[in-house]
Amino acid sequence: MAEDKKSFDNLIEKLAIISEGLVDIIPTARPVVVFSLTETVFFNVKKHFNNSNNMNQFKVDMSGVEFIFLKDELLSNAEDNQ
Repeated sequence: MAEDKKSFDNLIEKLAIISEGLVDIIPTARPVVVFSLTETVFFNVKKHFNNSNNMNQFKVDMSGVEFIFLKDELLSNAEDNQ
């Protein structure tokens, strides 16, 4: 459990660094970052954010940067429909 907590803390720290950097690039922009994840990784990340709904995607706002996490299958399905 301690390793799981450390992993989550590390994830939050890295997202905060990314967020800070993105805001510095173009301060007037609203940065949005999309992660397309395998189902296993998606649910592992999702559980850390206490996001209990059964959606195939979720988002986290961190210092004005919106991080969107979605299952690979959503991106694959969107590409198939083009």
